[in-house]
Amino acid sequence: MNKQSKMAVFGGTGMLGGAITRRLSSNGYTNVLTPSRKNGFDLLKKADVDNFFRTEKPDGVFMVAGLVGGILANNTRQADFLYQNAMMILNVIESLAKNSPQTKLLYTGSTCIYPRENPQPINESRFMTGPLEETNKGYAVAKGMGIIACQLYRQQYGINAIAAMPTNLYGPNDNYDLNNSHFIAALVQKFVNAQRDGSELVFWGSGKPRREALYVDDCADACIFLMENYSSPEIVNIGTGFDHSIREYIDIAKKVFEYSGEIKWDTSKPDGMYEKRTDITYLKSIMPQYDPRPFEDGLREVLKVDFGVEV
Repeated sequence: MNKQSKMAVFGGTGMLGGAITRRLSSNGYTNVLTPSRKNGFDLLKKADVDNFFRTEKPDGVFMVAGLVGGILANNTRQADFLYQNAMMILNVIESLAKNSPQTKLLYTGSTCIYPRENPQPINESRFMTGPLEETNKGYAVAKGMGIIACQLYRQQYGINAIAAMPTNLYGPNDNYDLNNSHFIAALVQKFVNAQRDGSELVFWGSGKPRREALYVDDCADACIFLMENYSSPEIVNIGTGFDHSIREYIDIAKKVFEYSGEIKWDTSKPDGMYEKRTDITYLKSIMPQYDPRPFEDGLREVLKVDFGVEV
């Protein structure tokens, strides 16, 4: 890859895709395509995907599009998450094989592909070694299928397909809908609401589970580095190397927001997996300079960019 390479970002209007697009531009890439439904491109329509690759034949494509959501959305729309995420990557990689086999593909899965029970931190070798978390099984199976597709199309068709597994992401352009958002976005929106209108702060579960939270620009930088420097079939975790309990995240947010009100816990709601920390040893061996920012720094950036709040 060089700065004149034609790059395509599928999912470029989303949080990670938007960050990749921004970081490609700041890194000097001058030919970046971001097809989306807004301009008539639908990854669920094979004809759209075929037409794109026949016409554009990009040097590289970041496949970061997908149907995503938090525990509530994942658990109530399991079939939707399975079907849409599976069909998107199958349409893309089949079209690559038939229409643009020289294009390099970076596919982002998710650390939910790993079994519910794991030694901590979770190494890439844990893929397909045990039962999945029930609350997001549809999404996890679709993402796992995407990984296998990358490996099999590499083997049969010679597609240079690589797969990265980001941990929980947050950052600019996140989804703050409390019915569909992930934990960090929901946390931010709830604190913003409490500051603006005195809304009660209620969080799901016990607060004991531990989670990683990776600022999206740090993930984007790792994805771009892998696109430029990595060409092997083995999956690569993109995480932080550190985690916090849900309660600890809320304590950090209380400090940033200077919030002194009451926090309530709805223990009738599920905790999800108790602990899910990724092993990033392999990524660090490929990208020694990788150094993700602490959550407090990322939270302050989110408030500045998405909410216009300097804290």
